Amino acid sequence: MGRARRDSFVVEIPLRVTPSQEKRLLARLEAARQVYNACLGESLKRLASLRQSKAYRTALKMPRGKARSRAFREANAAVGFREYDLHAYAAQFNHCWIGDHLDINTIQKLATRAFKAVQQYGFGKRGRPRYKGRNQMDTV
Repeated sequence: MGRARRDSFVVEIPLRVTPSQEKRLLARLEAARQVYNACLGESLKRLASLRQSKAYRTALKMPRGKARSRAFREANAAVGFREYDLHAYAAQFNHCWIGDHLDINTIQKLATRAFKAVQQYGFGKRGRPRYKGRNQMDTV
């Protein structure tokens, strides 16, 4: 049995910042948006190449079990459709202007977020993930 539910509420308090702090926050959010969109695009490309690979197609036809799981894992590794492959792709953003605004851990977390969205899309659990437009990235 789960815990008993208690009443809860959310309070939104506006953040009061100086103009220089606001500028830094907006630059950080913009950098995060660009990293997320780049990782999302790269993940979608890798998913498309995965779906076209022969190894993936043969794995689809196999009966469920350990052999099929291993075949899918090998197909994912062959095209680089793994979370840590995307981390390696995202590491390049630490060496440009984005690196001035985001640390490597944040960049990797954004890459993970994009990968998980594409992975759920690949499994058929969710719809196609969308790119973030201007001022749509709210959290880093």
